[in-house]
Amino acid sequence: MGRDVSTQAGSAELFARKSLHALRIGAALTILVLLLSAAPMEATDLKQPTLDAWDSYVQLVDASVDSRAAGRSTFLYVDESPAYAQCVRSGGTVVTNQYPREVPHGLIHHWLGAIFVPNVTLDQVAGVIADYDRYGSIYRPFVAQSAVLARAGDMEKVNLVMVQRAFSVTAAVDTDYQVQIVRLDANRIFIVSKAVRVQEIADYGKPSAHPFADDRRPGYVFRTMSVTRLEQRDGGVYVEMETIALSRGIPAAFRWLIKPLTDNLPRTMMLQTLQATRTAVIGAPAPPPNNDENVAQNRPH
Repeated sequence: MGRDVSTQAGSAELFARKSLHALRIGAALTILVLLLSAAPMEATDLKQPTLDAWDSYVQLVDASVDSRAAGRSTFLYVDESPAYAQCVRSGGTVVTNQYPREVPHGLIHHWLGAIFVPNVTLDQVAGVIADYDRYGSIYRPFVAQSAVLARAGDMEKVNLVMVQRAFSVTAAVDTDYQVQIVRLDANRIFIVSKAVRVQEIADYGKPSAHPFADDRRPGYVFRTMSVTRLEQRDGGVYVEMETIALSRGIPAAFRWLIKPLTDNLPRTMMLQTLQATRTAVIGAPAPPPNNDENVAQNRPH
């Protein structure tokens, strides 16, 4: 006896949907690989209008940092939403992003993630996040190498080699950051990291590895900065991380195909970074108690 006609139709429709989904994924991966692998052949040097747009956006981020530090708005982003605050307080993870902002010849990406780590102190968390020499082990595989180059007061200069792999494409970026660590009081710290040198690496991991020439760079990242906020309360420490980056643009005709990948890769990286931070903090020894009277009251310069 033949199968029910509705079942056959349903199976055919399901097969068609799966085939279309596979086709779209295959097309997206092909175009992504073609765009990224062909990028070194194009002139993708950073243009002044792109840099001007980035500088304007960084000013907005800096103004938000100052407002939160001065108490003109909530210190933590998650406190602006009871749902977000409840999510992280109950052990969940919040990751948000804005659709990449189109600027001349580029895109600005802005992601924020937050977690709550119970039964730890502010100094435990800050000790892990400020331990830049160990980033290569804490945040592997995204951070391949790390080192502190200089320290002066609340400022540090840090080198990180970041690696992101998407299928057959490897993007490697050697970056020097200027890092400012600001302790507002006994319970709150924020850290602002801004790239002062960004160098993309060709053939990373191979004997032929070398820096891209400025006019041949793929444009995975032209500029980057991050903001981390820590607050001790409710029997633990809230950890918020923002990452902001400037990259080359994606041709509009292909954006609908590539957008799922450009969304998922940074989201995965943020989730894994937060999880790696939680794991490292839980395994960190508790420091001796601080005398609150001796806490430095630093403010951003």
